[in-house]
Amino acid sequence: MKKILPLTLALTSSMAIAQESIQEYGIVGASGTFGQSVYSTDNSANFGLTPTIFYYSNHGFIDGSLINVSVLPYLGISGNWRFSEVSDTFDSIPTGINERKGSLELGVTLGTPGARLTYLHDVSNVHQGSELQLHLGKTFATPLSDLSLTPFVEVDWRDKKLSNHVYGVSVAESLASGLAEYNPSTNLVYKAGLIGLYDLSDNFVVLSKGRIERHDDESPIVQRKLGYSFELGLTYKFAG
Repeated sequence: MKKILPLTLALTSSMAIAQESIQEYGIVGASGTFGQSVYSTDNSANFGLTPTIFYYSNHGFIDGSLINVSVLPYLGISGNWRFSEVSDTFDSIPTGINERKGSLELGVTLGTPGARLTYLHDVSNVHQGSELQLHLGKTFATPLSDLSLTPFVEVDWRDKKLSNHVYGVSVAESLASGLAEYNPSTNLVYKAGLIGLYDLSDNFVVLSKGRIERHDDESPIVQRKLGYSFELGLTYKFAG
């Protein structure tokens, strides 16, 4: 089983912790991860380590690699680093398929961390594509006063340029891999999951997270319909 160390600052994308009722909240830490991406040619899941960061205040929020600075109520300027989705660093991808480069994206966000619409466009000249993300999450109290649960859903629309960057198979890649040449159009990605937070103390929070995702594309690079991951980790609460 391949050990991985994702550099993704994935958090609780979705920790939509509807912190709207809280003036400021922030956690940082790391989680052990067990999962399998839709691109992996491995027959079993991999273990890895995922850095975690989430912050929310009246000035904006940080949700993993997405940073948003509020300029008006419910309107912010957003920046995002798109880590490589198709990479041998994290998964065993089809032989002959090139790793995809990461990209810097800028855009705008409407809404709150728990209910938001974000538009992002590549400004690093890697693919010159765009993505529109609709993210919804809601935090619920539980009979255990120190435990909260946040289910979330997200739908991402990717334009043709971004889709080609992620899912396309060039002539050269087709010859090297044996996969059919592929030129995608626009694409949808569906995500859903559940986040649990348990306050160990005033400063430390246990994070657990389960997530599934589906890519609505017939690319030969996509090895399975559903990708999934489970996380369990410890975070330090630096705000809130």
